[in-house]
Amino acid sequence: MIQHFNIAGYCRISVDEELDRDNMSIENQKNIIKKFVQDTFPNSSLTFYEDRDRSGYTFQQRDGYQSMRQGLMNHQYDILVVKDFSRFSRRNSRGLVELEDLRDAGVRIISIGDGIDFPNDNDWLKIQFQFLLNEMPVTDTSKKVKSVVRRRQEEGEWICAAPYGYITNKQKQFEIVPTEADIIRQIFQFYIDGWGYKRIANHLTDQGIPTRPSWTIAPSPSPGHNEQSGAETTIEA
Repeated sequence: MIQHFNIAGYCRISVDEELDRDNMSIENQKNIIKKFVQDTFPNSSLTFYEDRDRSGYTFQQRDGYQSMRQGLMNHQYDILVVKDFSRFSRRNSRGLVELEDLRDAGVRIISIGDGIDFPNDNDWLKIQFQFLLNEMPVTDTSKKVKSVVRRRQEEGEWICAAPYGYITNKQKQFEIVPTEADIIRQIFQFYIDGWGYKRIANHLTDQGIPTRPSWTIAPSPSPGHNEQSGAETTIEA
């Protein structure tokens, strides 16, 4: 008699396209898991959970995983299947702890690409090594990003989004947006006339004047000061 299992399949695509260039789309991950379950556990039920544009470095920000985890811990599912452990976690220490938590709850975890069936395959050293390999690209990418930001700062490049009133052209230079420049001139005039921040923000909102993303009533040092760059922004007349 073929045993029936309730199986959860988990798929994830990262916010970092470079990290996921070898891990395919959510749909392809599902196809791999589906075929594996059909071949290995025929007549079993399979429920998919997914997270799109979510980092593998944390579990808390993954709604799909958290929903699935609740079912796993409540014994709704017998087995968790992933394409490989990089879809499960890219953080060595936290990923291993989570793996042990699921094991202690009686969950069987299968990583197809890594050839691991835990705890049936209880080679903990092999599992630790796999998680260590999965964490390396995240650490390397973080260092690369910090290096790029530092270099651009040293060269005096603008590293934030263009401030209101400007767009950034292909030459990475600011271009004035005439309609937004007019609004900025109005804001300065209101400020000179003695209007407070809240009154100005409410007025712009009531007038239906669009901005990015919404008018705020939080005060800044002055209407032309940019907190992120520490620079003064001047609109030419």
